[in-house]
Amino acid sequence: MLSRREREELERIGGTLRDDDPELARAFGRGGPPRRWAGGRVLRRGLDMFAGVLIVLGLVTLNFGLVLLAAIVLVIAAFAHVQGWGDPWRSPSDHGDG
Repeated sequence: MLSRREREELERIGGTLRDDDPELARAFGRGGPPRRWAGGRVLRRGLDMFAGVLIVLGLVTLNFGLVLLAAIVLVIAAFAHVQGWGDPWRSPSDHGDG
């Protein structure tokens, strides 16, 4: 059994978690990892592969315009990875208070 102080500390931590990351707090409440939408991961990997193909085509054909375009796509892909485009996906049942 937890002491009163320990229970209060856990409640404080839980409240902070609910405020900072509601999706993670709901995942803990469900007992599983946060739900993720695979489409975001596919989008980011697709951008990576598209940039790679552009680099190869640009180098093979000596068309440095394609290499420049690939660099721009890589910047967009890096931004997509950092921002996590499409990562957290919430089902309609997750929008409630819990």
